[in-house]
Amino acid sequence: MTGRTEDQKSARVPTPLHLLQVLARTLNEHLADACTQAETDARKALEKLDREQVKLQEKLTEAQQKLATRQEDGSKPVEKVTAKVEELTAAMAALNQSRDEAQDYIRQLQQDVRQTLRLAKGLDRIDLQVTQAIEKRDDPAAASKTSKRPPQRRSRSRKPANAPAVTDNEA
Repeated sequence: MTGRTEDQKSARVPTPLHLLQVLARTLNEHLADACTQAETDARKALEKLDREQVKLQEKLTEAQQKLATRQEDGSKPVEKVTAKVEELTAAMAALNQSRDEAQDYIRQLQQDVRQTLRLAKGLDRIDLQVTQAIEKRDDPAAASKTSKRPPQRRSRSRKPANAPAVTDNEA
């Protein structure tokens, strides 16, 4: 008989409370994973731009040296090399702008991730409340012992917003 009641308990259809609990936990996990993945992808893109910048800088330095050599010799035309240096310089400027934009994006992304995870703390509170509700429903006596909180004290210096002010004449 005891084995059958255990099977019946485990074979229950999930209640809306259970579904909410799973939803809150799953959403929180996926959100954290998505934030981590977004940061990783953005950093990889920036690293790729950094590698491209190093290669482009090497090509630009090489072209500038070639131009300087040709200008000293005076025997070979410098127009082609000058055009190449100008092209590489323009590409370097565009790449630097892309890097700056990527760095700005990463900074904004980090702020968004912090704010998102701070807001997602509400999902943890929902999960806790659902867990307490399920425990209370399943075992009201045990739940009342574990979920008792000390009463919150209110500061005596604060007056309710709607309360009229008491003056010496009225008292």
